[in-house]
Amino acid sequence: MKPHVAPFGDGTVVLRLMEERDLETILAWRNRDDARIWFKNSGRIAFDAHLAWYRSYLKKEDDFFFLVEANGEPVGQCGVYHIDNGSAEIGRFLVAPEMAGKGYIGRSCAEIIRFSTGFLNLSYLFLEVMEENAKAIRLYKRQGFAEENRQDGLVRMGLGRDRAS
Repeated sequence: MKPHVAPFGDGTVVLRLMEERDLETILAWRNRDDARIWFKNSGRIAFDAHLAWYRSYLKKEDDFFFLVEANGEPVGQCGVYHIDNGSAEIGRFLVAPEMAGKGYIGRSCAEIIRFSTGFLNLSYLFLEVMEENAKAIRLYKRQGFAEENRQDGLVRMGLGRDRAS
């Protein structure tokens, strides 16, 4: 059973665990052509498959998927997952199309780092990003992530607790 996590944030963004009522919104963001290209699985996702994924996600203790809100409105998503032995992957970053360029993903990334190193007490975080996604790579570097390797079109970046802000 997934542990309860109270909403948290920085005063501009609030991250709360995703709920079933968020699925249609998140799926609409994810299935946009300009968003799908940045995911490892870039195919369109049917709602039934999304709902099945969500029901499976609810049973996982090593996966936290957050809806990002600003002024009470959904503006994006992010997550921390594959939590194991003091480390985890962060990602699933996606901004609502009408909210792009407002800094919400950068703030979300900072909050996920704070949550992961603080609340979850993780000492190492990593992520994978497509090497063509220069904008995301710059954002992750600003958050303290460093490139570790490149393989099959993906850049793996890592962040140890000593580099987390």
